[in-house]
Amino acid sequence: MAVKRILCVGLCNLDIIQLCDNFPIEDSDQRSTRSRWQRGGNASNNCTVLALLGARCELLATFSDSEHFGFALRDLERRGIETGRCVVHQGCEIPLSTVWLSATSGSRTIVHSNPDLPELTVEEFGRCDLREYSWVHFEGRRSATEIAKMICRIKEWNEKSDAEYQITVSVDLEKPRDSNLLLIANANVVFLGKDFARFLGFDSSEEAVRGLRNSHPGSYTIICPWGSTGVSALDEKNNFYSCGVYPPESVRDSLGAGDTFCAGCIFQLNRGKQLQDALEFGSRLAGLKIGDFGFDHLKEKIPDMM
Repeated sequence: MAVKRILCVGLCNLDIIQLCDNFPIEDSDQRSTRSRWQRGGNASNNCTVLALLGARCELLATFSDSEHFGFALRDLERRGIETGRCVVHQGCEIPLSTVWLSATSGSRTIVHSNPDLPELTVEEFGRCDLREYSWVHFEGRRSATEIAKMICRIKEWNEKSDAEYQITVSVDLEKPRDSNLLLIANANVVFLGKDFARFLGFDSSEEAVRGLRNSHPGSYTIICPWGSTGVSALDEKNNFYSCGVYPPESVRDSLGAGDTFCAGCIFQLNRGKQLQDALEFGSRLAGLKIGDFGFDHLKEKIPDMM
């Protein structure tokens, strides 16, 4: 039997990145020290890292037919990331993120624009052949009601399918919006982002995983990375796990660090690794990512981690 794919459902956009000595002052004029274009979006970045790790992966997103979006399509193709079921919309503007990286602090500031590109619908998700996937990962977006319906379709699939066709569902809840809570009920793994956890009133990763379990009980795994203070997690049986961070000597590019962590955890859990091992792997991988620009430098580091 062919190795099944990991499907990532969410956004693909274009990042325009400027590296500055310091964050720009309002109404100022200054040069950046380095600039680049990069394919971005959470689900898109998840696929980039999974492909670098050697996983078979597929992106399901809505695309613009804009000439500029061809850059993203060519990059997906050269990395071997499947895009055949993506939905192309005519005449829509390209989703665009303008990113400022501060060389002094290592911070990244993002201004995002997505004026008219439609979100995926459950009908478009229904064109996927679920027999082809072992894991489906959803990026929490504004269209939470539609995403919840997609997850319900996988639940129904699992209920009527044999063990060899079971699919693990994970969700990445990052943005501070109440609608993210709709995605928890039928997920197997919940990545609880720091910003969303704070929005819910939690002040640490341990408080967040325990608090979410109390407010939304269920047999799912919760993973909450909390920046430099580390990661906390609860498995489906309520066992607690924690993991430290592995920062590089200097932080050069924190853009996509959270996506890298998620992808590292998914990669290991999909291979049957234990939760603690997956947390450590994801944390180490994210530490390597922020030590240099983009993602491609991970390729030479990954063999030492496997």
